[in-house]
Amino acid sequence: MKLQQLRYIVEVANHRLNLSATAESLFTSQPGISKQVRMLEDELGIQIFERSGKHLTQITPIGLDVIKVAAEVLDKVATIKVMARQHVHPEQGTLTIAATHLQARYILPAILKGFMARFPKVAVTVMQGSAAQCRAAVHDGAADLLLADDLEEGSDLLMLPCFQWQRGLVLPKDHPLAKATSLTPAELVEFALVTDGRPLSATHGSDCAHAESRIACCASDSDVLKTYVRQGMGIGVMATFAWEPQRDGDLLLKQVPWLPGGVAAIGLRRGAFLCGYLYDLIARLAPQLTREQVDQCCAARTGEELDALLVNLTVPVR
Repeated sequence: MKLQQLRYIVEVANHRLNLSATAESLFTSQPGISKQVRMLEDELGIQIFERSGKHLTQITPIGLDVIKVAAEVLDKVATIKVMARQHVHPEQGTLTIAATHLQARYILPAILKGFMARFPKVAVTVMQGSAAQCRAAVHDGAADLLLADDLEEGSDLLMLPCFQWQRGLVLPKDHPLAKATSLTPAELVEFALVTDGRPLSATHGSDCAHAESRIACCASDSDVLKTYVRQGMGIGVMATFAWEPQRDGDLLLKQVPWLPGGVAAIGLRRGAFLCGYLYDLIARLAPQLTREQVDQCCAARTGEELDALLVNLTVPVR
């Protein structure tokens, strides 16, 4: 049994049994893959794939189990290589961060400026996408760390709290509500809203329902949202940390306590090796977490164990 054979069956599964696409991705020949897969099946005495002529039609039940273990073996091999590289060159390597728009646009720039000054030989890549896309990137090993808007419960990743954030209202300076000292959901009913796609509130009943009926459009990109507000399309509802006084001086930001916010979170693949500079990045994103606490959280086997480790943690408000 060779690692190459394990890699072939995993990639065949990843490419939905398309041998041509698998061969192209691995820079090898289709007959070569077929031969190695057959040799592995003969050695194991099982059929991993069902066939119709020269085509693979589906994965057998035992094949599914074998491919799952093969993927784990390849993952461990990759981890060993990373560990060795980090031992020889602890301050150089690569780092891929999967981040949502809010985090990539408003949080990461200042963090990465300091990080890259400290680790100039680490090549950093930022993958921006939806929360689901970013989680999948870390889960599949395409990214090392997730920076998400919310602390996802039940996630298949290890999720650690980063900071609490609030939402507010953004409106033009000449808006009728510009001078209001406090705003309620009822006061918003008469005005169109441009929201970030999140509910206005879970606790204000019919008033919020009526206000939500006035939503003109949703924009998950806060820069786009502010542009729509400038165009007079409505009052903006967005994360307050996306407010930049120097750039957004033509608009007003109003703090609104009843708008639900969130807890931004760091996500790590369970069982993944954490190199030294990744610990440094985590410390910059969530200084309330010590390296020892991160290690303890990584070692937690259940959600209950993780909750017990984090129950007394003070999560800062940004």
